[in-house]
Amino acid sequence: METATIGTYGVGDHVAEFELPDLAGEPRRLSEIAGEWTLLYFTTTWCPYCTAEAPFLETEITPRFRDRGLRTVVIDVKEPPEVAGQLPDRFGWTMPFLIDGTGEVSERFAPKKEGLPPEVAVINAHIVLDSERTIRFAEYLNMERFDVHATAVAQALGELTGGEVSL
Repeated sequence: METATIGTYGVGDHVAEFELPDLAGEPRRLSEIAGEWTLLYFTTTWCPYCTAEAPFLETEITPRFRDRGLRTVVIDVKEPPEVAGQLPDRFGWTMPFLIDGTGEVSERFAPKKEGLPPEVAVINAHIVLDSERTIRFAEYLNMERFDVHATAVAQALGELTGGEVSL
């Protein structure tokens, strides 16, 4: 398996293969669960922005772009499985749900923000990958412009996948 040699990914970067366990503890490789388009969503149980947006990932974003090859993959950052597992149950998620217990994978996607550890900076991040695992869109939490419906993500997905979609 290839490994990442850069600190933080940005738009245009190729994402190295990674493997994280699912809730059952089974290792899952990104290449095995990705779609033609993949939305990586980083979350925790303690993030109020994440839990506000969480229902819309399953009911609005993912179904709207599924026929264009979108696969949403949720990655819980630095929580044990017994805590992280509350999210799929609470929100009825059917999307692949991975647990990055050490934060090692998540840190590769974290923006560099002074005074903020990478595992916190990446929370509520939306990263869109194409079929070659190249980052085509990245959005990070902005508390002043937080949109529970992830309108910017939906707009980017619409443009990237072949046509705009109104929300």
